[in-house]
Amino acid sequence: MALDINILVEKNSNYFDWTTNIQNNLMGYVHKKLGHQPSVHVVHDLEKLDLNAVLLVVIDDELINNQKKVNALKQISSNQVIYLLEPMIIKHDLPAFFYTQKRYKFYVYDSIEESYSPTGHAKSGRLGAEYWSKLFDLSNSVMAVGDKSSKSSIKIFVAETSKDQLVKRDNLIRDLKESGVEIYPDHPLSSDPEQRKQKLKEMLEMVDYSIHMFGASRKEFPELKAQNLIASGISKERMMTEKKLTRYIWMPVGLRLSEEQSLAFETFKRDLESMHGAELIQAPLETLKTLIYSEINRNANAANNGVNSFQDAVYIINEIANTEGAIEVEKQLNSKGVKTVRSVFDQDDMSILSRHKRILRECTGCLLYHPTSNKMWLKSTMDDIVKSPGYGRKQPYKSIGLMSKENGEGFKSRFDTYSFIDLNNKIDASTFDSFIKQLS
Repeated sequence: MALDINILVEKNSNYFDWTTNIQNNLMGYVHKKLGHQPSVHVVHDLEKLDLNAVLLVVIDDELINNQKKVNALKQISSNQVIYLLEPMIIKHDLPAFFYTQKRYKFYVYDSIEESYSPTGHAKSGRLGAEYWSKLFDLSNSVMAVGDKSSKSSIKIFVAETSKDQLVKRDNLIRDLKESGVEIYPDHPLSSDPEQRKQKLKEMLEMVDYSIHMFGASRKEFPELKAQNLIASGISKERMMTEKKLTRYIWMPVGLRLSEEQSLAFETFKRDLESMHGAELIQAPLETLKTLIYSEINRNANAANNGVNSFQDAVYIINEIANTEGAIEVEKQLNSKGVKTVRSVFDQDDMSILSRHKRILRECTGCLLYHPTSNKMWLKSTMDDIVKSPGYGRKQPYKSIGLMSKENGEGFKSRFDTYSFIDLNNKIDASTFDSFIKQLS
């Protein structure tokens, strides 16, 4: 099915021609990547908008001043991801809900001139490079949203937080929504305490994960604590069921608290009623995101494929052009009693990537088969191994091996359990001895 994209821009916008260029360039990028022509339309009205299409919105002063359209976009944003395209810096304050949407700023700040300059496809130097870089990122995001098969059915409750953490909350929600996750609350909550409490309970009963973000604002602490107590109660109720509530309580690194605040938070952490089933995380926001995605992937794998499929296996990683040689390496290892799993290329890109990360998360060791001189592939693969804790890996690899005609000094400096197999030499039964020895 062709990918449908709508780009909303005001009729009287100064960036109408700019939007037309975005339309044409986006069609070219996506066509090249997917192999078929997407449907990309520039639209001005929302009344007949296809809600199944990916929606890009060009934000400028004309749109911000159109309150009716802004209100309509707010309603749409509760059901689908909106990508905001900002050709130039906006003079007015943006609507609050815009900050939970993915936003692409197609302008750069010149620190020498102390001014902002718009990027463009026809511009040279930095302005042209920045434009194509943003368009490349936008294309990848649009294709991910348009791929219904990659959508998640996960529901996550992200509690309201203190004012000093609102930007980080928006950042987290934006990334989760782009991944297809359903975010709750999906509308403003009542100011009536009883109605608010009841609605919070209803949402927490239906979600898979809850996230509470604590900041330094003393004013909001009682509300945060009350919401967390409700989540703790739901966690207890679902403890013996298949639908457990996974809970995270997050605080940023370096949070400055008064003595009174520190005492209140320490008391809260020791309160078993509030902390039931919760994992307390005091780390950068990116660490929290990594933990959430890793847990989602782990649960999905456990439900669909079994969590032990790749445990105790050596992951043979190769490029598609080197598959034949990798198969021979696999046969050699199997003959020595080593369980293996190998790179595959007969699936769609999203499935290949998901499988690659899962194997890196679970396998006992990695062996890179690299008979060519593709240094970019080698660096990228090495980086994937280094980043595997971010995919949910709990233990270090027992053995990391490189089969290459070139010495992999970069590997030796980054991995303690590193073995180099020189492909300039004859490969025989003893070739893998040092690599296999480290597996035991």
